Amino acid sequence: MLKQKSLIKSLLTVSFALGLTACANTENLEASISSLSNKVDSLSTEVSDLKAQSSTISEATEAAKMAAMEAVESADKANERIDNVVASYKK
Repeated sequence: MLKQKSLIKSLLTVSFALGLTACANTENLEASISSLSNKVDSLSTEVSDLKAQSSTISEATEAAKMAAMEAVESADKANERIDNVVASYKK
């Protein structure tokens, strides 16, 4: 009977210690989860910003491409006019 009481006291002590440890770990776990959630939110915001910047850069690239194509067309027309002027002087 004395051994049973001693065993019960030991089990209760271990259970109590584990219970306290579990509570402490839960708080740490919640803090870690909160920290990770904040980091994920921050990264999501950064990704959204980068997507917006990428879209702006793509639009600017497309505008530059169009301007370059117009410049080539304009240069071709100017060259054609110059060729016609030179050809008329040769006659």
